[in-house]
Amino acid sequence: MAEERYPVLAIDRLRMTTDGTGVTTLVCSMGCPLRCRLCINPQSWNGAKPVGYCTVDELYEKVKKDSLYFVATGGGLTFGGGEPLLQSKFLKAFMEKYQSLGWTFNLESSLNVPRENLDDVLPFIEEFIIDTKDMDPVRYHEYTGGDYDRFYQNLLYLKENVPVERIRLRIPLIPHFHKGHEPEESVEKLKELGFTYLERFTYKDVTEEKKS
Repeated sequence: MAEERYPVLAIDRLRMTTDGTGVTTLVCSMGCPLRCRLCINPQSWNGAKPVGYCTVDELYEKVKKDSLYFVATGGGLTFGGGEPLLQSKFLKAFMEKYQSLGWTFNLESSLNVPRENLDDVLPFIEEFIIDTKDMDPVRYHEYTGGDYDRFYQNLLYLKENVPVERIRLRIPLIPHFHKGHEPEESVEKLKELGFTYLERFTYKDVTEEKKS
């Protein structure tokens, strides 16, 4: 049986505070179950950028140069996308093999994946960074085309199995989509659910940047 390979879209080194504690390296993967209108990284699902496929050991060879920074600062790897949980078996295999290095592992996800994909990584992830999109089911589906119930149930499941302080929820204000206080409605709903690590931000309108 051929060894599974991870579709690496990009590797961004020496990041601070954005993706977890200490110095981190962001490993972005190909593939996403959503089709968000203002996706800042559409090349993760439309094949517009070449992808390098790595085995577990090949990925390690690409990121090991920063091991000293990781260990010294409590940092490590952050898996982003696209949607890294589409390759949850690979992530599990990588983290099982290299967890003894003293690196932390973080995950950026929309949680719109089968439950078993989330279970694969739960024992290894230090910080879950979740892009919530919108907490209204109608608006969520309108913006992403995705399954709100799958996202919502996975979010509740995550809270049941991970300390709430290790779950960072990103609540976006989406240009040309959100109206009035709609993002704050999402914030209030998440607070009612018991989440405390909430991060508001505004999506970049990449279509406007291309025009300028």
